[in-house]
Amino acid sequence: MRAPALLLIIANLGYLGWAMLIDTPSNPLPVDTSDSSQVTRLVLASERTPLVVKKPLPRVATAKPAEPAATTQVQKCASVGPFQDLPSVVETSAALKGAGYESRQRLEQGELWVGHWVSITGFATHEQAERATTKLKEKGVLDAYILPGTDPANVISLGVFKEQDRAQRRMGEAKNLGFDAQIADRTRAGSVYWIDVDLKTAGQSLDTSILGSQPGKIVRLEQRPCPTNTNG
Repeated sequence: MRAPALLLIIANLGYLGWAMLIDTPSNPLPVDTSDSSQVTRLVLASERTPLVVKKPLPRVATAKPAEPAATTQVQKCASVGPFQDLPSVVETSAALKGAGYESRQRLEQGELWVGHWVSITGFATHEQAERATTKLKEKGVLDAYILPGTDPANVISLGVFKEQDRAQRRMGEAKNLGFDAQIADRTRAGSVYWIDVDLKTAGQSLDTSILGSQPGKIVRLEQRPCPTNTNG
């Protein structure tokens, strides 16, 4: 019995020496335990907080600040007219230059004043207008006639006068015969002349007494601001 027991002891001692010298476990990976807060922890899907996506707020258009109103420009140029013919323009331009004004002429399409027109309206039929015309001529109003193609129809013309007093006398003659005559300005379309005048003082009005006129000729003039592209 000693021999087997001795062999068993020797075998155990040999196994112990092999385990200590040969079967050495490999070195484990170093673990930095100096700061455990920096170690990333795996998070389970069930532990994740739902991600909330914020939608951008709609853009609201802001009103632009109101621009200051443009300052009203004081008129520095006045147009005088309309003139029917070039000689009248030349005469008036010379009068303006003599008064110390610089001016320019231009031609445009417009309305020419012909005179004071005396007429009678209100006839229901052409026959009534013819009887009235006959009566007027018998009483000395020889230039009375029915205008064709008027609206309203059956208008009797009693003449066109440059002078206001002559028109007034003709209207009085018709009224004395029982007709309701009236006076209105008579114009016609055509080419007219305007004179653009540089004013000495911004905003001033021209003195019409310096505007010349041909002897015996009545010219009705008006003043208005010059067109934008001719302002001085």
